[in-house]
Amino acid sequence: MNVLRKYWQDLGLVIGLLVCIYVAVDWETIPRINSILWFSFVAILLHQFEEYRWPGYFPGVFNTVLFKSDSPERYPLNKQSAMIINVFIAYLFYLIPVMFPSVVWLGLAPVLMGFFQIIFHGLVLNVKAKTIYNPGLFTALFLHLPIGIWYIRYVHEYQLITVTDWIVGVIYFAIAVYIFIVKGNTWLKNKNSIHIFSPRELAPRNKK
Repeated sequence: MNVLRKYWQDLGLVIGLLVCIYVAVDWETIPRINSILWFSFVAILLHQFEEYRWPGYFPGVFNTVLFKSDSPERYPLNKQSAMIINVFIAYLFYLIPVMFPSVVWLGLAPVLMGFFQIIFHGLVLNVKAKTIYNPGLFTALFLHLPIGIWYIRYVHEYQLITVTDWIVGVIYFAIAVYIFIVKGNTWLKNKNSIHIFSPRELAPRNKK
């Protein structure tokens, strides 16, 4: 568990690379909607890598900017809670739609989550921190956004999406935001947690 807690974001990068190779090799045989959903999964893996590895100081932004924490290295977000929310929960959220591509609302919710990441990183965190960038913004703009637009255009073009899909997808997305953002990152909060972030994970290199 200690190894996974330390390197889960690096494992995600490797998984993302393997998925890209798989989709590229079988591009002609994989249904297009499956390919889009696989890329959506890759987008969240790279998003996590940007947040937690390179440049990787999202934990410091989250704990300091949003919660004004006196112990940003461990509260409210810590290494344990970050791993659980980003691996065990997020992987399911993005992989289940790949397994059931015909259930469009399942794929729509992660797409909406990607759009939400743009608002969260681009507006909420930047305004509060008075910055123009924080880890996660680049992949939100250049991966989540175009892949999400691609998905929505595809399901509309082939008339795969219904009003019910939109309604259920939005509700599912709202629940996911609550689980991922509102509660997920703080469920395991512990001011005495031993699972602390390193200085590099708390601030840009020039602000250590």
